[in-house]
Amino acid sequence: MRAKKDKKAEKKRSAVKGYTGGKLRAFLLFAFVVVYALSMLLATWVDQLGRQKDYLEKIAKVEQKIWDNMRYKAKAEQISGEDAAEGAGDDWRIHKLYEETSVAALVYSTEYQMISAAVYDSDGNLAARSTNLLTAEIEGETGTSTVSWPLSDYMSDEEIETLAGYLGENYEPREYAGITYEIKAAKSAVGDGLEAVSVRRLFYSTEDVKEAGSIGPVWQWEKDSDSISYDALSRLQDVAWYFPGMQQNGGIDGWHEWMDKEYLQNYPKVYQKPYSQYSSGGIARQTETSSHLFLGEGYGMPDYTLVIRSVGYPWKEAFDSLGHIYLWGGVLTLLCAGLVLWTVEKTFHRRAVLEERQRDFTNAIAHEMKTPLAVIRGFAENLEEDINKEKRAYYLEQIIGQTERMDDMVKEMVFISRLDSEEYRSVKKQISVRELIGEITVAYSARFEEKQIEVNVSCGTDFLIYGDKGLIEKAFSNLVANAVDHNRYEGRIQIDIEREKCVIENTGERIPEEDLPHVCDLFFTGSKSRGGGERHPGVGLYLAEKIFRADGLGMKVENTDNGVRVIVR
Repeated sequence: MRAKKDKKAEKKRSAVKGYTGGKLRAFLLFAFVVVYALSMLLATWVDQLGRQKDYLEKIAKVEQKIWDNMRYKAKAEQISGEDAAEGAGDDWRIHKLYEETSVAALVYSTEYQMISAAVYDSDGNLAARSTNLLTAEIEGETGTSTVSWPLSDYMSDEEIETLAGYLGENYEPREYAGITYEIKAAKSAVGDGLEAVSVRRLFYSTEDVKEAGSIGPVWQWEKDSDSISYDALSRLQDVAWYFPGMQQNGGIDGWHEWMDKEYLQNYPKVYQKPYSQYSSGGIARQTETSSHLFLGEGYGMPDYTLVIRSVGYPWKEAFDSLGHIYLWGGVLTLLCAGLVLWTVEKTFHRRAVLEERQRDFTNAIAHEMKTPLAVIRGFAENLEEDINKEKRAYYLEQIIGQTERMDDMVKEMVFISRLDSEEYRSVKKQISVRELIGEITVAYSARFEEKQIEVNVSCGTDFLIYGDKGLIEKAFSNLVANAVDHNRYEGRIQIDIEREKCVIENTGERIPEEDLPHVCDLFFTGSKSRGGGERHPGVGLYLAEKIFRADGLGMKVENTDNGVRVIVR
């Protein structure tokens, strides 16, 4: 009863901790977590380095874009002679620089990198920068020119916020895709200043909305007045608007984020830094580059200095872009961890089984050797006494018989060890089971006669096996020997050979049902033998099953109404 409780406790322990042990499994899991975290961190670090390179390439692209647009505009002005249009001097350049720097901040600012630009004149004074801007094409006496209105020069922060709110709604999803907000502005009657702004809510014809038209003004602004005058209304015209961060970032939230970055707006009034590239920061990388801007034909003194600032989030973009890598990396890590844990558990289980088998082996050998050693000791002690020759010969015969029994047992153990050795190589060929059974029955004829056992062999189509003949012969010999040893006196053995199986049936004592699943285990000992005593822990059935399994065959032991049947197929 105590042994059964110990076995149940051991099974419960194995189910909870396994053969690996809780500490080792925890260590392995922790190691995989560390490896996963470090590998993902390394991948993220490498990716964010690539993002930083992309950010610098974008800055270079912005520089080139502003350079090309300004040189193209300057060349056009020189050809047409319109450099004096709408005012004298470099006014058109300032208007155009405001437009180009604000366009760059609007078009190229994204969730992960926000950009602004500023331009300084040849004296180092701030000429234009990225800002909230409205531009219009103004018809003059000599042609059309662009006028730019930085809103901070005309409106309060609250008014700019209100205007940005309407523009931001153009990016928000709505019930009708055709609804949008339109801005018109009026230039001052004198000069290039901004006089009035009007916002109208429109819907236009789409596939779903067939009507089109103006719903009316929803917001109006006029400088130094509460309402737009008739004169200003007559001069309202379409304008382009540039609110940095609003386009790529998707609306008012992107604009707010850009506006919150003081680094992108607080340019010094006078720029004294030499041409260079500067970058700093960790999670938020602040980058500044400066380059000379030449608008004339030659490359003597630069007309302007172009400064571009960037606030980038390479780590954030790397984390967002590697989401699938994190997921599949985690799945792969879990699979690898499961495979390693399963392999380690299997290895430890195999070791535990081998240790248990070794203990059973030692106990079985000790138990099996105990009987013949006791017999030898007893008969040897009797030989020390003065006995007659007949008893002396009997004692010697018993001693020799017991040593032969021990020798056979040692040979069986050596044979098992040989089969388990990785260096063992069997020589396989086709074997006729009919011929093999015939040879075995002839070899066991004396034992059949000793117990008066009737042996019947029937064969329809021969059962052919491809394997090592010596091993297959030993396996069938063990089955026949087992059928003889556990048969009754004047019993019967029936051997039926068919194309795909061989059945060996004897009339011995039936095996207890609880012992049937274990009769082929090495050194298995049932509670009672089929004769009522302690069962002999032989290895015959274990060896037979092991040999058959190595050649791709199966062996089954079952009870019949009259005894026991072994099926090999």
